[in-house]
Amino acid sequence: MIVDVRSRDGDAETASERDLFVLIRDFEEFVNSAARLPLTSKVILDEDDVYAFLDHLRQLLPEELDRARRLLAERDRLLQQARSEAESMVRQTESYIERLTREAEITRKAEEHARRILAQAEARAREIRASANAYAEDLLERVGGVLRKAMAAVEEGRQELRATLAAAGAGGEGTAEEEAAAGSDRDDQERGTAAS
Repeated sequence: MIVDVRSRDGDAETASERDLFVLIRDFEEFVNSAARLPLTSKVILDEDDVYAFLDHLRQLLPEELDRARRLLAERDRLLQQARSEAESMVRQTESYIERLTREAEITRKAEEHARRILAQAEARAREIRASANAYAEDLLERVGGVLRKAMAAVEEGRQELRATLAAAGAGGEGTAEEEAAAGSDRDDQERGTAAS
């Protein structure tokens, strides 16, 4: 049974509309449902479907990387905002201290109150910074995991395709040589496309 990774349940979807996780799941289903060679662990994959998956993957990866860049930019913005808020609160605290300490009888209260405000400002800045860093780190880790899984799936698909072509061509030397040459040409084209 061949599963068309270019279309799921008859819906024509563009690469920009597809989620990377869904694409990986579809490819796994595609491999799991493929016809198997008797007495082996090899499966027969449709070449057009494999290349269609690779095309979708190429279109999705830049989107995921762009999303990661946006998250990093958002983290930097939150950190800058936290620094600005902390600096503003510190300036307000210093101004408040200066006003209160002009009167000797309330100097102690002014310093105590200022310390509380400063501690709150620093705690707030630490909280925002920690939250932003944790959020960005989690997202980057998930994106990295997706990319690693996608590349592993691509490599596995390529190996399965080569093995299938080799097994299919075992019946005739001329056919095997032609298919090996065609596979080499496709690899060259694939590398040329990736390089561009």
